[in-house]
Amino acid sequence: MLNPQSPIPLYHQLADILIEQIRSGTHKPGDVIPSEIAMAKQYGIGRPTVRQAMDILVRKGLVERKRGSGTFVKNQDQQVDLFSLAGTSQAFLTKGIETISKSIEPITLKEVIDDKNNPFNKKRAFFLSRLTIAKKEPVLLEEFYLHPELFLGLDKVDLENKSLSRVVSDLYYLKPETGRQTFKISFLPEDKAKLLKLKPVAPILEVQRTLNFPGAKRAIFSRLYCRTETFAFSQTISLDRT
Repeated sequence: MLNPQSPIPLYHQLADILIEQIRSGTHKPGDVIPSEIAMAKQYGIGRPTVRQAMDILVRKGLVERKRGSGTFVKNQDQQVDLFSLAGTSQAFLTKGIETISKSIEPITLKEVIDDKNNPFNKKRAFFLSRLTIAKKEPVLLEEFYLHPELFLGLDKVDLENKSLSRVVSDLYYLKPETGRQTFKISFLPEDKAKLLKLKPVAPILEVQRTLNFPGAKRAIFSRLYCRTETFAFSQTISLDRT
């Protein structure tokens, strides 16, 4: 039940209850979620509060609204996880490989200068850089740029050894709806090459990714520099046949 005395807003409490019901299977893919009127009566709250909770579930990609029919639980198996490479720790863990995430540059608000491929060029953005180590060797160098208003307060969050995708989902109730990735072979400057134990003349796989969120296009931009001599990196894509 909801706790009016809690510092957590009622709509967040209701959203957490509904999320747990979906994850536990109480509400299965294809099921219709109770109406705003029904939930407002059940939990003793106003319809605007219910609507705010449902907005969170929509942003997280857990439900979809169909005009004239209601709100339905989405089939998660058909969704593309656009954080599949950003969530590197989980990607390695699924293969039974433990990793360590080492902060290279902690999150700061900075002016992006002379970076024409970056959507935040000549603007301010949250920036962080980290190194992923597997089997005692550096394998990935990641650089992230995030929208400073959409992710307000992110610089106060402890991101050490945490999945950025999980933080965005659980703390900001956001899930990317579309994205774009480009791949190319790059040569790193000496300081970055040294972090990956490479020589500056050694080629490396560079992945650039831009993520779009509901109402916020190009809200996250990232660059991933991947060593490929030890691990083969891949991405599984699920196709929505609807």
